[in-house]
Amino acid sequence: MSGETAAFDPKRIKIYRKVFFAHADSRCSMALNVFWTKANHILKTNCFVLLVFATTTVSLAQDRAANSDDVATIDGLINAYYESVSGHPGKRDGERMLSLFVEGGKIRIGLTGGKPTHELAEEYLRTERFLTISEDFFEREIARDTQKFRDMANVISTYGISDAVENTNYTARGVTVFQLVRHTGRWWIVSTMYQRESEEFPLPAELLD
Repeated sequence: MSGETAAFDPKRIKIYRKVFFAHADSRCSMALNVFWTKANHILKTNCFVLLVFATTTVSLAQDRAANSDDVATIDGLINAYYESVSGHPGKRDGERMLSLFVEGGKIRIGLTGGKPTHELAEEYLRTERFLTISEDFFEREIARDTQKFRDMANVISTYGISDAVENTNYTARGVTVFQLVRHTGRWWIVSTMYQRESEEFPLPAELLD
């Protein structure tokens, strides 16, 4: 076993307990019993946590295969998001958009009864509401503010909507907030929230620079 890590074996724990208890007097038997009970629990828990983490990592890597240019950087991720949501009449590329999100990622759709509502990316991005474009629709980034620390980032992205890629006569504008995480060598969208400007709430100058 030299140089190797032994797998968790409940039988081995029981053997160690017997050896210790055989050489322990009655005054410390209770303390030893508590110790081994906790040790057994910790080992089982840690093994379970490691297994879940490993399984999740593999799941993310396999189920969310993405274009490497889309997810290598924050710029690539945000650009891929806007490209995926835009297009001519027909079908959006739902699978490309889905590849940008972590499993369980959320998209804030709107307000219901004055409360924000979210949908899972896996569900919303496969609905006809998202996939079908009835007319030319292009969402273009106007400005961006990024706050990043290590493997997490918060992005405030101002966008404009028009009927052509280069058309800056926007029919609507708004802000999307992205929560991002870097994991398995790439960037992921954890959640998005967005709101459009209105007469009551015009976009402030600092969100247009």
